[in-house]
Amino acid sequence: MIMAMEFLDKLTAQVSRTAKQVSDNAKSLADKNRIRKDIAATENELRNRFRDIGERYFIETKDNPSPEYAEMFAAITELQATLAAKQHEIEALDGTVICPECGGSIAIGSKFCPHCGSAAPVPAPIPEAAGNVQPLCPFCGQALAPDAMFCASCGNKLPEQHAPVPTVPVQPVQNICPNCGEVLPADALFCAVCGTKAPGID
Repeated sequence: MIMAMEFLDKLTAQVSRTAKQVSDNAKSLADKNRIRKDIAATENELRNRFRDIGERYFIETKDNPSPEYAEMFAAITELQATLAAKQHEIEALDGTVICPECGGSIAIGSKFCPHCGSAAPVPAPIPEAAGNVQPLCPFCGQALAPDAMFCASCGNKLPEQHAPVPTVPVQPVQNICPNCGEVLPADALFCAVCGTKAPGID
């Protein structure tokens, strides 16, 4: 009986030691994970601070960079121009421009931003190339008559001003608008002046 009691005491002591060791290991693991998380957050904050310093330095000295930074500044300026051009491409495809005040999208032809009420930016005119220049529809990209108020291909009402861009030569006209008498291109689906469907279009 004494041996059984000694055995149970040893077993209980061993179980207690093992439980304490598991508890200590779990606490140690939890502490390590917490410390690793703190380290990652601090490293991230440090990277953000360095980025902010670099961005501020670029903004303050971009017009007169130090010689050792001139190449990097030129690369950043080129990337900014590329980014702006890509954003303008998306705006043109969406039929929108970006509000310079709030960054919201404004439909082309709108006078004010629907998000903040600021005056809408006037799209910069595209420089004319030598030779035949003809405006394009901002919605479908088809050629427009110079005085068109509607696109003859997609029927959309055009903004008050649309920038002329170089295109292929104008196609010969064959149809006449039954509503206003405007001469229409052969492939026109709608009259560019009044928006009426072209003859023979159901």
